[in-house]
Amino acid sequence: MVCQFLDELQRIIDERIEHGDSRSYTRMLVNGGVDLISKKVGEEAVEVVVAAMRDDRGWVVRETADLMYHLLVLLRFMGIKFDDICEELVNRHTARVGAHG
Repeated sequence: MVCQFLDELQRIIDERIEHGDSRSYTRMLVNGGVDLISKKVGEEAVEVVVAAMRDDRGWVVRETADLMYHLLVLLRFMGIKFDDICEELVNRHTARVGAHG
């Protein structure tokens, strides 16, 4: 099943950046700039790794959700659409399939 909520989450992030309460977590991240957002992405990525190494499936799921949220904020901050990432993945797959005929 494809996670259709990612589009909705991106819309929520956009809304909070554009019109949300200045005290919202999303706005706080954006106000902190690329350094703060990138730091949070890194922290969440490390937490995913630690959870995986402890073989804790539930923890991996929760930390991956946190990581994806922070990645979406970073992408939005940098003007990159999630569709750009999906397009890159499709291009890589297409190139790989074409190379192996």
